[in-house]
Amino acid sequence: EHGVDVSGKTITVLGAGGAATAIQVQCALDGARKLNIFNRNDEFDANAEATARKIMDRIPGLAVNVCPLEDEKSLRRCIGESHILVNATKAGMKPLEDETPVKDPSVFRPDLVVADAVYNPRETRLLREARAGGCKTVVGGIGMLLWQGDAAFRIFTGKCMPTEEIYERFFR
Repeated sequence: EHGVDVSGKTITVLGAGGAATAIQVQCALDGARKLNIFNRNDEFDANAEATARKIMDRIPGLAVNVCPLEDEKSLRRCIGESHILVNATKAGMKPLEDETPVKDPSVFRPDLVVADAVYNPRETRLLREARAGGCKTVVGGIGMLLWQGDAAFRIFTGKCMPTEEIYERFFR
């Protein structure tokens, strides 16, 4: 949707909950070369490790690393080698809109794609700092919200949701 191809890319995903897991698995299926998963030491820690094992078992040759989000040195290094950075944590979502999972905005650079699964607010602190740091492609969470709604609509009604109309009316 935003012209970003994950094939052959190194991707760093922050978080290990449901949205993060879906992003990690889809990136793996779409041909990512390497995945770095960073998660806080919380209830999703075991999920991060399990997801990494499942991905590596099913997609030989794809390297998956799991690190604690609190390890800022490793996070900085991994973002530095990544083509794409995705936040799928609660950091930045109301009422935590002043938070960001990336404490050092100097990691942002023009060739880094930054995406945030957070949709409220539309532009998170992470996205503002990425844009200020020169990132050309920054993607907010509205698309994820819209397409989740589309899938749920189909599951519950058996019909196609008018996604373009919904986007224009509520998200434009």
